[in-house]
Amino acid sequence: LHIGGARTALYNWLAARHGGGELVLRIEDTDRERSTQENWDQIVDAMEWLELDWDVGPVSQAGRADRHAEALRRLLDSDHAYRDHATAKEVEAWKAEHGAGRGYRGTPTDDPAAAIRLRVPDRGETVVEDLIRGPVSFPNVSFDDFVIARADGSVLYNFAVAVDDAEMEVSEVVRGDDHLSNTPKQLLVLAALGFEPPRYAHLPLLHGPDGKKLSK
Repeated sequence: LHIGGARTALYNWLAARHGGGELVLRIEDTDRERSTQENWDQIVDAMEWLELDWDVGPVSQAGRADRHAEALRRLLDSDHAYRDHATAKEVEAWKAEHGAGRGYRGTPTDDPAAAIRLRVPDRGETVVEDLIRGPVSFPNVSFDDFVIARADGSVLYNFAVAVDDAEMEVSEVVRGDDHLSNTPKQLLVLAALGFEPPRYAHLPLLHGPDGKKLSK
């Protein structure tokens, strides 16, 4: 748990306690290489050392894989998502042909071994109603039909977080500014699944006297 995560945990704890809500401790451990039991224990130990108690959890995001798979099936069945074989190099080539400001739009395939992409609208914009910054708009045309699950079926962060927030009835998310660019993707996932989004507050990042970001 680095200094930014500790500060974010404190703000979430304060918001939950002030509003009579519940604090959820969710360990986002879909990256199986990094998510060792030692790392899990260190997060829990750090929260306890900071005396930030929680009401729900710790919940393993990886442990909700069945729920993520069900949400993927829903999106595929409703045509809000599709399978696509495109590699990173092929996506770059597509963008070079269609212009840098336009997001990649894939070619659907029935191959169950292909990655799964969310179908992003070509028109309109996705607006993050941030509690600190106010509304922040992102044009949909600039987003790729982004990958939400790899070819092996494992889901990516922005998909898993959106599904978990909705199904765990998270009403408020307080996190760092570095996540602001992730939020429209999560909003697009939530909209495709028919869920109402939580309220978001993105905190300014912490910097030292030298102006550099404080990290681990």
